[in-house]
Amino acid sequence: MNRFRLLPPAALIAIALLSGAWLLGRALDRDERRSEEGARLLDSVMERVRTAYVEPVDDEQLWQNAIAGMLDELGDPNTAYITPDRLERLNLAASNAYRGVGLSVDVIDGWITVIQPRAGSPAERAGLQTGDRLVELDGKSMEGWTVNEARENLRGPLGSTVRLVVERGQGTRITVTLERADIRNRAVTRAVVLDGGVGYVAVTTFSDSTEAELISMVDSLRRVGATSLVLDLRGNPGGLLEQGVGVADLFLSADKQIVTTRGRAASATMTYVDSTAERWAGMPIAVVVNSLTASAAEIVAGALQDHDRALVLGHVSYGKGSAQTVYPLENGAAISLTEARWFTPLGRSIEVAPPDEERLADADTARPVFRTASGRRVYGGGGIVPDIVAGDSAVDPAERRLLAELGADVPRWREALGAVARSLVQERAVRDSLFTTSPAWRSRVLARMRAMGLNVSVTTFNEASAFVDRRLGDEIARQGWGAAYAQRRQVRGDAVVQRAASVLRKARAPQDVFVAE
Repeated sequence: MNRFRLLPPAALIAIALLSGAWLLGRALDRDERRSEEGARLLDSVMERVRTAYVEPVDDEQLWQNAIAGMLDELGDPNTAYITPDRLERLNLAASNAYRGVGLSVDVIDGWITVIQPRAGSPAERAGLQTGDRLVELDGKSMEGWTVNEARENLRGPLGSTVRLVVERGQGTRITVTLERADIRNRAVTRAVVLDGGVGYVAVTTFSDSTEAELISMVDSLRRVGATSLVLDLRGNPGGLLEQGVGVADLFLSADKQIVTTRGRAASATMTYVDSTAERWAGMPIAVVVNSLTASAAEIVAGALQDHDRALVLGHVSYGKGSAQTVYPLENGAAISLTEARWFTPLGRSIEVAPPDEERLADADTARPVFRTASGRRVYGGGGIVPDIVAGDSAVDPAERRLLAELGADVPRWREALGAVARSLVQERAVRDSLFTTSPAWRSRVLARMRAMGLNVSVTTFNEASAFVDRRLGDEIARQGWGAAYAQRRQVRGDAVVQRAASVLRKARAPQDVFVAE
C-alpha cells in the first residue's frame, strides 16, 4: 500500500507559506535574542565602568562615546553620531545661513575693515559702509585681529547683541549696537556675461534656495544677452538632494531620469524623474567640476552628461554618492545613517569605493565605459569624469612655495596687497578698468612686505610673479571698480572657464558643444 499521496496545489502552497513563515519567525526570534543579549552585555560593561573605573565617569558621555564608536566601526565617514550643537550647525548649513550681523570684512593696515555689508542685514540697517574700520568689539580693541577672529566674535546666538566702535573717514568714530540675526548666504555667488554672449554662474552649495537663485540669475543673464551658459560647480560640496534634482530639472526635458537611489530598504530605492519642461531649451551648456565637486553637485553634472545636455570640463569630481537620513534622538542629538547610493541615469555609481587610486587618473582605461544616447563614451568607477580635462588639478608649485614661506603670515600678505592696491587707486595710477599689472607694481608689493617684516626670498617671490600679479589685479579691481567688476575680472582670467567659453562661442545648439570640443 502506498503510504504517500499527492496533495492538491492549494494545500502545497499553504504548507510552503506556513513553513516559510515558521522559518522566518525563528530567524526573527533569533535576531531578537541576539539584540537583547547584546543590549544586556553593553549594559553590563557600562555598569562595570560606572562603578569600578578608577576615575569618576560621566554616564551621558559614556553612552555618547559608545554610540559614536559603534557607528565609527561601520567605516563610513557619513554615518555618525551628531551632538546637539553640531546638529544645530548642520541645520543652519542646510539653509546656507549663519547667525551674525552680515558683514564682509578684510584686514587693511592692521585693522578689520568693512568690504561690504549684506543687503538687509543688521549691519546695513545700522548704516555701516564699505571702508569703515572696526576698532572695538564689546570693549576689546580689534587692532591686529585676523579675519577669522573677527568672524568668530561677530557671530553668536540668535538675538544676542554686539557693540562695535567704528572709525569712518578722518578719525570720526561712531558706536553701534547690532542684534545678531540669521544671515543667509547666497548659493549663486557669481553671475556675469562674457564675450560672445556666454553667461557664467558659480553655484557654491545646494541649500534650500539654490534652485530659485539659479533661475533668477540665469534669467537675468539671458535678459542682457547670454545665449549659452557655463555652470561652475567647482568646490561645491553638495547639500540637499531635492535641490540637486531641482537644478537638473531646469536643464532637462520632461520625463528624463535624473538620479536613482538604491538601498537595502525598499523605501530607500527610488528614481527621480524630470517633472517639468526644460526652462532654457536650446541653450548650449558647459559644466565645470573639480576634485571638490561632490554630492548633489555630482548629481547635476552626471545627469546633464548622461543625457548629452552639457559638456563637462575640469577634473574628476569627489565621488560622494551616498544618501543619508538624519534620525533625531531623545537627548537632542541625532545619528546620520547612510541608507542609499546614488546612480546616474546610465547607471554609473557616483560613490567612489575605497581604495580610490583610480581617481588619480582623469580618464582611466580601467573605468567601466557607458554610452550615451548619441554614442558618446562616459566613464563610471566613482565621481564624474569630465569630457575635457582642463586646468591645473593642483596649486602651482611657485604659488605653493610662496604660501609655504609666508606660513601664518598669509593674512598679512593679503593686507600688503590691499595696501598697495589702495595706493595705486588713490594715485590714479590705474585709469582703465582693463588694466594689466606691471613689474613696478609687483615691486611695490615686495617693498610693502619688507616694511611689514614679511621675509620671503626674492627668488620665491619672483617665481610666483604670475600669482602675485593676479591677486594684486583682483584687489585693484575690487577697490577701484567694486566687487562685481572684480568678479568679472576673476572669471575672465580663469583658464578653465575660458576653455569652456571658447567651446560655447562656436555652438549654436546644445549638441554643438560636443562637435566643438
